[in-house]
Amino acid sequence: MGPLEFLLAVILFTLLGCVAGIITGLVPGIHVNNVAYMILASQAALLSLAMALFGWAQPSAYQLVIIVCSLVIGNAITHTFLDFIPSVFLGAPDADTALSLLPGHRMVLAGSGYEAVKCSVVGSFGAVIGALALLIPMRLVVGSPINAYDALAKWMHLLLLCVCIFLIMTEHARPGDRLLRRKKLEMRGHAILGSLEPSDVLHAGQTGATLGTLGGDLGGAVALKARVVNKFSDAGARFLLLEDGRDTILLELLDSPRMEPEPGEQIIAVGTLKTRLTWKDHAAKRAIAAGVFLLAGLLGIALLYLPGMASRNIFLVSIPSVEQSTVLMFPLFTGLFGLSTLLLSMKDSPKIPEQKTENVRIKLGKLRQVKAIISGCIASMASWFPGISSAISTIISVFLNRPSGKDPESEGTECETQEFIVSVSAVNTSVALFNLMALFVILKARSGAMKAVEGIISAELTAWEPLGNVPIGMSALLVSALVAGIVSVPLTLFFGRLFAKRCSSVNYKLLVKSVIIFLLVTVTLFSGAFGLVILAISTCVGMIPPLIGVKRVHLMGCLIVPVILFFM
Repeated sequence: MGPLEFLLAVILFTLLGCVAGIITGLVPGIHVNNVAYMILASQAALLSLAMALFGWAQPSAYQLVIIVCSLVIGNAITHTFLDFIPSVFLGAPDADTALSLLPGHRMVLAGSGYEAVKCSVVGSFGAVIGALALLIPMRLVVGSPINAYDALAKWMHLLLLCVCIFLIMTEHARPGDRLLRRKKLEMRGHAILGSLEPSDVLHAGQTGATLGTLGGDLGGAVALKARVVNKFSDAGARFLLLEDGRDTILLELLDSPRMEPEPGEQIIAVGTLKTRLTWKDHAAKRAIAAGVFLLAGLLGIALLYLPGMASRNIFLVSIPSVEQSTVLMFPLFTGLFGLSTLLLSMKDSPKIPEQKTENVRIKLGKLRQVKAIISGCIASMASWFPGISSAISTIISVFLNRPSGKDPESEGTECETQEFIVSVSAVNTSVALFNLMALFVILKARSGAMKAVEGIISAELTAWEPLGNVPIGMSALLVSALVAGIVSVPLTLFFGRLFAKRCSSVNYKLLVKSVIIFLLVTVTLFSGAFGLVILAISTCVGMIPPLIGVKRVHLMGCLIVPVILFFM
């Protein structure tokens, strides 16, 4: 087969992969890895299809497998563009887009959902260009002559342990956190002496309350009656400690009262509430996050290291080409990040306002767009290490790109929100490309999609060595990624506009039920009876983080912990 015919075949199968990417990207719960495993299991039929379409050009066996692999690449790249859409419009993110849900959903509630989609497109396509530009520098650093990967391999378990600690330390308590057993409240305002009741001093926008009924989420100005327990000054500020029964609150005085309150006196405090968090609250949140991480890690160890876990499995359809580890990991990730998300999202029926779809322009400046894309690409380099997913790289990118001293998940300005979305989308796409590069540079598959590519190429996989000897397969698959990126831009804008116009009329629960049935059927077919057991357990584990208020990314312990044990 000549170069032009080979390129044509790669582009055609890439476009077929883009069609599959539309499905995996837009339908919640169907991950790109699920389709990759199906392609791996069906490689014989796909090779026959490629031969039937291009047999006239007499392709070699190696060219045929690369053509089939381009189907996986087209699916993987298109998925990273489109998966943002259900995340913000339907509130059903996967592990890779979970962090983009909150800022993206804020834009949807403001009627700017389509603008958020355009920001995501900028980040994803910028990542395609950025990752390709970093191809040779990354090859020189990770491969010869520096060979950074080999140098770091003996310290891999320590590096991954540092990643684990970093992930856990990103957790911090929040005012509305369910983990706070007792809310510690602070108040800034005024103290009024006299035999008054809270109702006597209320104005528009104020709420009358007693100390025992207050909650950290009570907004606006509050007027309450309480007894002064103590008074003191600190750094020039004046404070009163108030008590009502067993509940206490610290009042920071904004001005000096006409009559100085004394301990034991009753006052009316008027001001704004906030929840006071201590290091113990943050420590408790991180301890629970560590527990989730270790629980997922134990689940991964049980599946990958305990003997006989897959040998007694019962399959309805025998698929000998799929490795046993793949059979086990498919239901594991489907439960942790797919089915658990779908089941929890069924209880919500969000009301989405009308979205603006005409004359929509991104307000974020070009320079800040480039900055966000670069930070996303830099964070994505961590994906070369085993067990580091795009979700983990996203956490790193968020902390690289956040304003100094600012909580990355807090509500910021409109431009900060858009910059956040661009950065997160850049991570999602660049990780897919860096995983492809890693397959040919260090001969390691760093994702389910690349595991499928590795299984299809098999013995034909060759390393990129020396620098001038670029493998034909790698060149063809990079072209496939570029084509998929170009095609995905109009696809994402089209479906983003479509969702923006019709998101309020989508029968979300019917969609979710259909996806759940589909996932159960595919797990039964590809992972057997034991796969259903894994699916049930992993689904229960996957529901823990959102229910207790920690990040889903800690579920990646199912991969990181076994990898740490492997390198020790």
